[in-house]
Amino acid sequence: MQTNRKSLGVFIIILGLILLGLIIYFSFFYGAEEPVVAPVDNGGTTIINTLPGGDNTPTTTPGDKPRNYQQYDLSQAGSYKSGEADLVKTAEAFAERFGSYSNYSNFSNFLDLQIFMTSSMKAWADQYVADLRAAAKDGDAYYGITTTAITGKASAYDEKAGTAQITISTARRESIGEGSESSAYNQDIAISLKKVNGEWLVDKAVWQTKK
Repeated sequence: MQTNRKSLGVFIIILGLILLGLIIYFSFFYGAEEPVVAPVDNGGTTIINTLPGGDNTPTTTPGDKPRNYQQYDLSQAGSYKSGEADLVKTAEAFAERFGSYSNYSNFSNFLDLQIFMTSSMKAWADQYVADLRAAAKDGDAYYGITTTAITGKASAYDEKAGTAQITISTARRESIGEGSESSAYNQDIAISLKKVNGEWLVDKAVWQTKK
């Protein structure tokens, strides 16, 4: 009698495990379909869903879809010359450094800029600094000028000839004596550039009349 009860108990446990297994199978596996991954917009990169029996022909190629929707005015294309805008920015940076110096810094800014100058401009800078240093005396009051570029414009640009003329409008502030008030004024500088061995260099820089 006791043996029959044990057998019945084992049978019930096995039957319960079978039913539990069937429930899990039908709940999670039976009839489940492979999920379809939606394509992600990668700014023009082709993404293909490889579904069995489906049409896997790419419909997007790199460059078909721009990264933004800004409109470009083709009527203005003719007025832009390749490299001209970069030269203006270079001239602006040069003008700021060229026009900012003091006697306390020993006029070193002119010599620091020589890597951006032609040989003739370097010779001028060497002589100019020598004259400034010769005129300076120990104990002289502080004298300094700071320069900030405002706008730049190319009045002449010839990529083939390797020449360019750029005018930079600047705001300048002159200080004499430490702690003294400074005076401000505007001044343009005309910068001539020349291409030497494929590199644009400053060949001349001339300050115009103060405004």
